[in-house]
Amino acid sequence: MTVTARLLIILAVLAAGTAALGLVRCEGDAPLVVIDGPIWIGKEAREVTFSAEDPGSGLRHVQVFLDTAEGSRSLLETRAEAGWLLGTADSDDPEWRFQLSGRGLPDGEATLRVSATDWSWAHGLEGNTTEASVPVLIDTKPPRISIESGLTYVKRAGSAAVTYRLDGPAALDGVRVGDRFFRGFPAAETGKRRIAVFAVPRDLEGSPKISVVATDLAGNAASRSWATQFQDREFAQVPIQLPERFFENTVPELAADLGIDESDVVATFRAINEGVRASNEETISGVTRMADEPRHFVGGFLQMRNSLVTSRFAEARSYLYGGTEVSRATHFGYDLAATARAPVEASNAGRVVFAQELGIYGRCVIVDHGLGVTSLYGHLSEIDVSVGDIVGRGQTLGRSGATGLAGGDHLHFAILVGGVYVDPLEWWDARWVRDRVEARARGATP
Repeated sequence: MTVTARLLIILAVLAAGTAALGLVRCEGDAPLVVIDGPIWIGKEAREVTFSAEDPGSGLRHVQVFLDTAEGSRSLLETRAEAGWLLGTADSDDPEWRFQLSGRGLPDGEATLRVSATDWSWAHGLEGNTTEASVPVLIDTKPPRISIESGLTYVKRAGSAAVTYRLDGPAALDGVRVGDRFFRGFPAAETGKRRIAVFAVPRDLEGSPKISVVATDLAGNAASRSWATQFQDREFAQVPIQLPERFFENTVPELAADLGIDESDVVATFRAINEGVRASNEETISGVTRMADEPRHFVGGFLQMRNSLVTSRFAEARSYLYGGTEVSRATHFGYDLAATARAPVEASNAGRVVFAQELGIYGRCVIVDHGLGVTSLYGHLSEIDVSVGDIVGRGQTLGRSGATGLAGGDHLHFAILVGGVYVDPLEWWDARWVRDRVEARARGATP
């Protein structure tokens, strides 16, 4: 074969390769751009995310613009340094992020535009371009809070309610007590009135700061206090002498159920009373803080029928064995005793949100009554309801018993507000519920 022939073959191969490359590099699939909206922007910078990718030839140029009444401004611009010949490989993460603040921008409507161009040779080597846009609402003013309720009394480990209005939709609103937050709910089916039932935790130090707080959809926050009167109180210190039979029967049986080593019954009791208790309280907090129901309860809550109070709320207990203290715990409820396997009724109307075994509480039921108020029923011998059931005031939930860490047949009853244990005495008082909660829900200010 002559040199000329070989040269012609090489040129033909190069031409074919160039043509094949051109066919590949002239792909016509535009980049994929996805951005969700509308986007609310306030004074404080917030992260905005969108996805942009090009599986064909890779991204060449990405730009983000904000169009307002004052004109257009560039927020983000990136250019790939190489890739014209063979394109680039996109990263595994198509997510793009940048910070955007409303400071210096006029309040009102705007548009966020994202433009992405790939490395394709299409369109005269300019590549394929995709543009996506979403509306932006710029709001740099904090929400207005108008409190309707007058002077509000609240005790340590007690409850209270406040009603208020907001001038627009909120992402979050309610009452803050120290570092605890109690969410607000609609006070009625229509209108802008809101109500928040809140509590002062037993272990909160000092006199708490109490205020209504709100954060709007743009992230602007506001806080407003009102006339509140805090009443401090002390709680009983109660020593409990544990009998021998408690360590011979109750502790080993519960330890076996929980899979805890029972070779040293005192250490086992401490592990149950402290470690298992803490785990159980985390479960209860998770269930009760997620309460998201409209108000079901009406009037005062019911105490267990014909029951005798054997232990009161928030007792600081020290457990003694053979005259020596072996453990401590706070008792966040009332122990109520009647006859063995006595009917346990719902203290008020609500929805069952928990109905199963729960460590030290044995067979346990939790009912959500709405507005963040829940009730707990522990040590049951049997459970007659299921999660999701709607129960009426006085409807049977199960039977009293001695399951869990219980020395005898009784009901452990507790009330929680926003996941915080409160004194049930207030909620058992029909007048207190009427005047302090229901009247405010209706708009009265007793």
